[in-house]
Amino acid sequence: MNNNLQFNIRLLLDEEVREIQYNQEQRTLCATLKIERLLSRSRSIYNLPDIEFRKSYRMNKATLERIIVELTPFLKINRRSDGISVESKVSSAVRFLAQGAYQRGVGKETNIGLSQPSVSRVLNEVIDCINLHLLHKFRTRFHIPGVIGVIDGSQIGIFPPSTNHNQYPEFVYVNRKGFHSINTQLIVDHTYRILNVNAKFPGSTHDSHIWKMSLVRNHLSNTYRRDHEWLLGDSGYPLEPWLLTPFNNPGDGSPESRFNVKFTSARSVVERAIGMLKVLHNICIDNFDAVGEDEEYDEPYNANDLIHFPAGNALHTEGNNNRSEIMDYINRVQ
Repeated sequence: MNNNLQFNIRLLLDEEVREIQYNQEQRTLCATLKIERLLSRSRSIYNLPDIEFRKSYRMNKATLERIIVELTPFLKINRRSDGISVESKVSSAVRFLAQGAYQRGVGKETNIGLSQPSVSRVLNEVIDCINLHLLHKFRTRFHIPGVIGVIDGSQIGIFPPSTNHNQYPEFVYVNRKGFHSINTQLIVDHTYRILNVNAKFPGSTHDSHIWKMSLVRNHLSNTYRRDHEWLLGDSGYPLEPWLLTPFNNPGDGSPESRFNVKFTSARSVVERAIGMLKVLHNICIDNFDAVGEDEEYDEPYNANDLIHFPAGNALHTEGNNNRSEIMDYINRVQ
């Protein structure tokens, strides 16, 4: 074999060796990056200080862990070595829902470490999981018959009106907490779906006045005899045949107290729905989206126009009878 041929063969072998070494180095680097990414996803979340964790996730670590455990049977587990864990899926979704941040921002956080497309896929997967497997528990857990929704009011902050309106001067927008708002009435069902919104009244308006002027109240009063259905509301609302409220100051261990426990658990769905709605509101504020000017309202505001029916009132009496029947039912099935 001549020297030139030997030299060429040696060059080819050297190049092949270098290529093999390069490929090995690249595979090692990729594997290292995958491992680091996986470790960063799993190790960082619970290493946050408690205060910072609650600020980021709007819950404590135990609550997030409980959500992860409850959702795990229903979420797809990726068997790939670089797959996204259930813990990362749930924590990134909760982080987004808690803060209303953009998906790109959530993905870039060192505690999560996912790309924006991954955050988008994970968010849809987790939300679908919640809708399909968890929210139906409202019906099976509380067993309060006849309930078609839960009602509550929420103060939605606004910028102070720029001018004084003859009918609605600036001060009527100041609520009892001292900031300008619109008192918004919401009715939601057991799946957190908003059935009705009434955003016609300034912040100082009492919930019971908004309910009195509500078209929903008028509708229920007309259909109650036929359908025998009702809403659940807190003590700020009057007890009516079509609107049930909790018992006031029941004795410990009494049937009324057990009713209130069930009632409070069922009614919490509207508080959670309002919390989710305010996340969307905060996104608009944080991104400087315009808040509307003065609204025109259908009814004149009257701070004294509240409805508190006395115990002898026929509507109160019938509402109390309905509540007592449900209380008896709850105590029988417990």
